[in-house]
Amino acid sequence: MSGSMSAYLKRQANDKGGPGGLVERVEAATDQGRDRYLDFVRVAAILMVIVGHWVVRVVIAPEGEPEARYLLDIAPDWQWASLIWQVMPLIFLVGGTLNAKSWRRAQSEGMARMAWVQKRAIRLLRPAMVLLFVLIPLWALADVFVADALVIDPGIALIPLWFIAAYLAVMALTPFTLAIHEKGWSVPAIVLAIALAAGADGLRWAGVGPVVGTQPLVGLPNFLLTWVAIQQLGHMWADDRLPNTPGGQIGMVLAGGSALIVLIGMAGWPLTMVPVEGTDLPNNAAPPTVALFALAIVQTGFALMAQDPMRRALKHPVFWTVIALLGARMMTLFLWHQVAMVVVTNIAVQMDWVPLTETVDARWWSQQPAWVLVFAIVLAGLVFAVGRFEQTKAPHGKSPNGPATLWGIGMAGGGIAGLLWLGVAEQPPAIALSFLALCLAGYGVLGGLWGRLFR
Repeated sequence: MSGSMSAYLKRQANDKGGPGGLVERVEAATDQGRDRYLDFVRVAAILMVIVGHWVVRVVIAPEGEPEARYLLDIAPDWQWASLIWQVMPLIFLVGGTLNAKSWRRAQSEGMARMAWVQKRAIRLLRPAMVLLFVLIPLWALADVFVADALVIDPGIALIPLWFIAAYLAVMALTPFTLAIHEKGWSVPAIVLAIALAAGADGLRWAGVGPVVGTQPLVGLPNFLLTWVAIQQLGHMWADDRLPNTPGGQIGMVLAGGSALIVLIGMAGWPLTMVPVEGTDLPNNAAPPTVALFALAIVQTGFALMAQDPMRRALKHPVFWTVIALLGARMMTLFLWHQVAMVVVTNIAVQMDWVPLTETVDARWWSQQPAWVLVFAIVLAGLVFAVGRFEQTKAPHGKSPNGPATLWGIGMAGGGIAGLLWLGVAEQPPAIALSFLALCLAGYGVLGGLWGRLFR
C-alpha cells in the first residue's frame, strides 16, 4: 500500500472514530491515481492462498491416534481444485505491473537502480525477518521439549517463504526486464523463457540429474524463468499491451486452457498445480512448469475481463476500505497464516477440543468452516501484534553499494532457501538457527539494519 495508507494505519491505533469516519479517512488517504483493481487482485489472491493452505492441512485419527496428512495425497481426486486455487501467478502478474510503475516513478525522481532495488528488497524482507526472528527459536525449542506432543511440525509455517525468495529475485531483475519490455521485446523474451522452461520440464520428467528434496534439480531454473515470464506479462499490462477487447481476452483464456488440456491431458504433465506434500509426485509449481504458465495465461485473461466492472465496484467507499485495510497488511497475513494454523491445530488436538474423523469424509468437511474461522481469529490477533512491521522503513542513509546490495539479497535469499530445504530434509530444526543468522546478516548488509527491524 502507499505511504499515506501506512501512515493512516499508524494513526488509527489511537483513533476512536466510528465506521463512517474510518471509511472517509481511508478514502482521503488513498492516492487519486491509484489503481484499486490491482490491490483487489492481490488481496483476493492472497486470501484464496490462505484459505487453501488451511483446508489442505488434514488432521485425522484413522486408528485413534491423530496424524497430519495432506488433502491432495489422501484424496487425490481433489487435485483438480488446484487449477482454481493456485493463484500465485496473479501475484507475479500484478507485481510486474506495479514494479514497472514503481521503477519508472523512481527513475523520474532521479533514483539510482540499486537504490530502488535496495528499498524494495528491504520493504519485502522486513516482515519476513520479524517472522523468522520469532519462529525459528521457538521451532528449535519445541523440537527439544515438546516434539512428541506436536501433530503438525512448526516448520510448516516456513512454507510461505518460497514466495519471498522468488519475488525478491524477480523484483531485483525489474530494471533489466522492463528495459527489454520498453524495446518491444517482451513477447520474444517470454517465448524464449518458456521454451527454456519446457526444456527443463522435459529433462525433469526424464529424471535427469540429482534430486533435491523430492524433485530433480534440473528444474530449478524454472523458478526464475517462469515467474519472470509472468512478470513480463505484468509489464505489458502496465502499458496496455495485453488484449483490451472481450474477444482478445476470451482468446487468452481459450489459448491457455487449450495448452493445459494438451499438456496435462495428452503430454503427461501432472494435474496438480501445487506440491503434494508427503510424496515425491511431480507437480507444476515446485519448480514451476510451462503448464503453470498456461494457467497464468488463463488467469490473465479472466483478470482483464473483470477489470472494468471491478474498478466501478471499487469506487464504493466501503468496499474499497475493506480492500485497502487488508492490502496494507497483506504480507503479514500471508507470512503468519500458517503460524495461526500450526498453533491452533496443535493446541486443539492436544486438548481434545475437536473429535477427529478417521478419514476425509462428510463430517470432516462439515468441520472445516469452524477451523477456518478460528484460524482467522488467531491470525487477526497476530496481525494486530506484528502488523506494524510491514510499514515501510527508509533504508540506511548511505548511498547503496551495488555489490553490497546484491550480496545482501543473495545472503537473505540463500538463508531462506536453506530454511525451505529443511522442510524436506531429515535434519534437526536447530540447524535453522544458522540459516536465520544468514538471513539477518543479509538483511543487515542490504541496509535494513537490525536496530531498525523492531522500530
